[in-house]
Amino acid sequence: MSWGEGSMNWSELRDLVEHLPEDSATKSASGGDMQGRRWTQDTYIQAATYNAILLMIRVLWAAHLKGDPPDMSSIDPPQLEADERQAEQEAAAVAYSEALLDQYSPGRTNDRAAIDHWASKIRELEMQ
Repeated sequence: MSWGEGSMNWSELRDLVEHLPEDSATKSASGGDMQGRRWTQDTYIQAATYNAILLMIRVLWAAHLKGDPPDMSSIDPPQLEADERQAEQEAAAVAYSEALLDQYSPGRTNDRAAIDHWASKIRELEMQ
């Protein structure tokens, strides 16, 4: 770093930002953390472990004690911008699929001539 000059170049700034701790505000923001929870990889692993143990407790409770387990909340990871974009893309894909299927639905066909043609063909076959 250029300490004598009092400034740093872009590559030095990039290196500085890339080596910030995982839970720094800058790293969290650049990773898309919208809630400012600043989770590290260790935090994700600990939450996943807790949630797995919680699931096992619920299953064992229901299997052996034959009742409802106590209400214990799972730990949800922070919401990221990438998660929102993925949800939007999935919703758009579902909407597209539904529109495509609706287009070929028998009740929605706009080609009345084709329907009448095939209906007359069916009637001819039924009369034979």
